[in-house]
Amino acid sequence: MSGVIASVVIIATSLSYSALIFSGPLAEFLPVGIASGLVGAGLGAIVFAVMSGLPFAIAAPDSKAIAVLASMSTIIANNLIGLGRADQAGPTVIAALLAGSLIVGVTSYAFGVLRLGRWIRFLPYPVIGGFMAASGWFLASGAIRILSRKPLSPELLTDVASGRHLAQLAVGAAFAIALAQARRARHPAVFPGLLIFTTAGIPLALLVMGVPVPQAREAGWLLPLPATSSGALPVHWLYGALTQVAPDEILKSAGDYIALITVTVATLLLSIMAIEVETRAEVDLDHELKVNGVANAVAGLGGGTVGTLSVSRTLFGHQIGARSRAGGLVAGALCLFPLALGPTPLGFVPVPVLGGLLLQLGVGMLDEWLVRSWRTLQRADYLQLIIIFLTIVLFDFVAGVGVGVIAACITFAVSTSRVRLVKHGMDRSNYSSRVDRPSHHADALRRQGSEIQIMWLHGFIFFGSAHNLLMHVKEALTGEEGACRSLILDFRQVLGIDYSAVMTLLKLRHLAERERFDLVLAELPPNVALSLANGGLLREKGDASCRVFPDLDAALEWCEDRLLASSAGVAAGKRSTREWLEAELGAPGLFERLTNYLTSIELQPGEFVFEQGDAGDSLFLLSSGRVTILFNSPDGKVVRLRSMLDNTLLGEMGLYRGAPRGASVLVDEPTHVYRLSDEAFDRMEREEPQLAHAFHKFVVRMLASRLDIANREVAGLQR
Repeated sequence: MSGVIASVVIIATSLSYSALIFSGPLAEFLPVGIASGLVGAGLGAIVFAVMSGLPFAIAAPDSKAIAVLASMSTIIANNLIGLGRADQAGPTVIAALLAGSLIVGVTSYAFGVLRLGRWIRFLPYPVIGGFMAASGWFLASGAIRILSRKPLSPELLTDVASGRHLAQLAVGAAFAIALAQARRARHPAVFPGLLIFTTAGIPLALLVMGVPVPQAREAGWLLPLPATSSGALPVHWLYGALTQVAPDEILKSAGDYIALITVTVATLLLSIMAIEVETRAEVDLDHELKVNGVANAVAGLGGGTVGTLSVSRTLFGHQIGARSRAGGLVAGALCLFPLALGPTPLGFVPVPVLGGLLLQLGVGMLDEWLVRSWRTLQRADYLQLIIIFLTIVLFDFVAGVGVGVIAACITFAVSTSRVRLVKHGMDRSNYSSRVDRPSHHADALRRQGSEIQIMWLHGFIFFGSAHNLLMHVKEALTGEEGACRSLILDFRQVLGIDYSAVMTLLKLRHLAERERFDLVLAELPPNVALSLANGGLLREKGDASCRVFPDLDAALEWCEDRLLASSAGVAAGKRSTREWLEAELGAPGLFERLTNYLTSIELQPGEFVFEQGDAGDSLFLLSSGRVTILFNSPDGKVVRLRSMLDNTLLGEMGLYRGAPRGASVLVDEPTHVYRLSDEAFDRMEREEPQLAHAFHKFVVRMLASRLDIANREVAGLQR
């Protein structure tokens, strides 16, 4: 049932499309055009039924592609007639239609093989909308041309005002309104039933009124097939007329073929998206592209016109319970059946039915893409849609392709420039390097943290986003209380950079030189580093104005060291281990009592305080020197977690949890540590409970301080 009902609609629309293309000077080739449309519809439906990942898929000629073909055919015919080669118009147009099917077939199949389906999903929606709206306009204006036998023009309006063509236009418009209402009906047989009833009813009405068939054709009520019409298939007909084909005119239509590919692929994409939503099916777009390619290639070789997956026919079949491939096979076979009868029966098809069907399709597309999209699209996108629509209507689809590409690029550039290039921005008071420093160093860095600004960049840097970055840096520098000493830009998540952006960043370097702050670049991707070097931002090694580091931590550590070296009073704040611990424990003399439980150890560079996996049976007080915390990951990589300087704790987590060491501690320079074993700790709790209590509080404060730093970093990264 799905195939039978779908075939009625497909045959009717195929006749309408053929009448649209083969009108005016091409009217005598209408029988060949009808055969071409039916061949394309039948073969396309059969191929989709056999190969598609959707068993209930039904393909059909597509109105948007037909609008492109109709525009291209009119241009070819007018060009040849203007050159005095009118005898070549029909054969050239037929050859151009078959070439379009083959080109779409090969291109679509190549898209599928190259797995470009996911990229096609990035086709801008306004570009699609502009093409669809323009297709609707050509269908609607073509319907008027079919009904009145004149193009939409002031002359036609004058004729209508005088009463000519008024009856045909009125009947066609009434039928279009009836079709629009039938589409809203719940019962699926209403729409095809109306088509059959009207197709049979108008000839019967003419017969009852006593209007002869030749007179009815002359008046524009019946399809005006020439008296010499034959039932030759398009391929056979074209083979006999090859000498009359003008290849130069077909080559001139290259731009139209690009538009044809764009419209067909976009229609397939939209159809699949709609079917996925309605049926909850997962569709492989790359596979469907290959199916679409095979279907159009087979149709082209058989003499048929372009087609693709029909969302309305497919969803109709799914709604009435079709789940097998029988529906598409039946629809394809029935579309080919009229070819066996010849063109004579088709001469009784009413023109108002064909014109009304095109009018309903065209007006429906104009309503969807020009009226309803106003409520759903952003104003910039809607303006882009209107520009593409008007370009196609006033010029052609080739111009629409060019304007669409330019508009999409401009829109993308503007939209991307609005995306924040600076993913996060903080200063040193909220984000520190992986170096645990003595308390007087940490206090100084916290007080003067605003003098080190850090910005995490992401995405692709081009002229728009780079300018926004420059403005952002200027605002950040003027908004800080103290002068900026260092600006760190982290490039780890940057994908690339264009030349104009390099020039903008060069202005940032000049700003750094003028304002006397260090420009520090961290983790530059190789392609970005090469672009910056070629653009003059990165110069010889030892450049004092712009420094490059392999990662953010190394850059931040360098900036911290530089800030501490220039800070007054930092050296005066240095405390001995005795002073540090007595301040932390809360009373003089506790350090001497604590040393009764400590073991003094001197270590040299390259030695380990402890290694990952060792028993956590002690903690260490780092008296002087520098160590690095290393983690051996499961994949064998050694990761630097932190570095620690004097006056801090090591290994306290292992002691308090009684767990094996989670990382190793490597000595970087001559280092002095005090070891407190778990046995000595237990003994201190028994012998010196007051000292043990003070020591516990000291450890808690150290952990709380580290947690506070981590919380500041998390809060800053979430802004």
